[in-house]
Amino acid sequence: MEIRPSLAPYAFDATQFEELRRQVDTGSLDPAANRLGQPPKPLATPPIDLRDRAVLDRDALARRGEHALRAGKVAVLILNGGMATRFGGGAKGIVPVVSGHEELSFIAIKLAELRQRARALDCEIPAILMHSFATQATSDAHLKRIDWSGLPQSCRFSFSQSVMPRVLPDGTPLVELPGARDLPDTTLFSAPGHGDTLGRLRDSGVLRRLVARGVEHILVSNVDNVGASLDPFVLGAHLEAVAGGAEMSVEVVRRAPDDAGGCIATLPGSGMAAIIEGFRLPKGTDLSDYPHFNTNTLWFSLAALDQDMPLTWFAVRKKIEWPAPAERLELVDGQLEVVQFERLIGQATEFVPSAYLEVERDRRFLPIKTREDLAAAEASMEAFARQAGLL
Repeated sequence: MEIRPSLAPYAFDATQFEELRRQVDTGSLDPAANRLGQPPKPLATPPIDLRDRAVLDRDALARRGEHALRAGKVAVLILNGGMATRFGGGAKGIVPVVSGHEELSFIAIKLAELRQRARALDCEIPAILMHSFATQATSDAHLKRIDWSGLPQSCRFSFSQSVMPRVLPDGTPLVELPGARDLPDTTLFSAPGHGDTLGRLRDSGVLRRLVARGVEHILVSNVDNVGASLDPFVLGAHLEAVAGGAEMSVEVVRRAPDDAGGCIATLPGSGMAAIIEGFRLPKGTDLSDYPHFNTNTLWFSLAALDQDMPLTWFAVRKKIEWPAPAERLELVDGQLEVVQFERLIGQATEFVPSAYLEVERDRRFLPIKTREDLAAAEASMEAFARQAGLL
């Protein structure tokens, strides 16, 4: 099928889409197929505990991280993609996070922290923003207004996720339904998960440009987690793990009672420690067996990203508002069940030797998923903004 003209600037693999919708139609890509056949085993070796001040030489690790930063070997990638649905349909990254400061956003804080770090170390730190078709236009306008929080032009990079049409549970693309032509792109299409980051970083040419300027490592974090700063100490721990054979480091925290989702565990068969999302766990899996929780803050050796990783495509069920004619459609309270195709960046741990770093939750992990989360965390947001020199 052809993509809409409005989405022409975004990558779209029509051949891959046709295969995925065929698999949905035949039932081979049913959501039940996402689950592992048996529960994974708990980690045999616990994560490296970066909270343990008695064991680690924090000063030595911080110096190692600072040396890499001064040498221009480190960049930061901020995940600003997705479908922009949780904050009222606007891109979350540009939402004001401190009352009375309209331009003080998640993005502004994260970029200002990099600017401040670079000035302190007299170096350049490239920042990469990954957008989606649902977030790019408003995010680009916001970045222009805040002038990328003062980062030098030479350190500003961006690229966009690809796009995938949504389908009905029988594989019919929503764009083929009656009345679909009058609906917005964000109803009919989706961004295919943050696993799309890996291929798009390379295919966009940004990876090649980073390598050309001498970057060897990259920190990847969600735009809504301002705690995931470029801390030289954590960077030093990642570099030490790489020296020991890892190509990727994953920041984890101790699981809290309200932490929904997956775990860090040993995959059946391969014996590799990996990030396993909740929808892949067999029903009835006891999460208390897996005490560590993935923060989606990841450190990569750039060399590890210059390859094709066979990430799994998952069929994820969603319910969306359907204002178009609904003949022959099963709507519940005006909502239509649809399937969108996604890949997960954390699945890279199944293909890349990985280390796991247990970090201080209060410092490194402050995810904001809803307006209510943001209201509850405003004092913390103000503190991060002050640390970044914005207040």
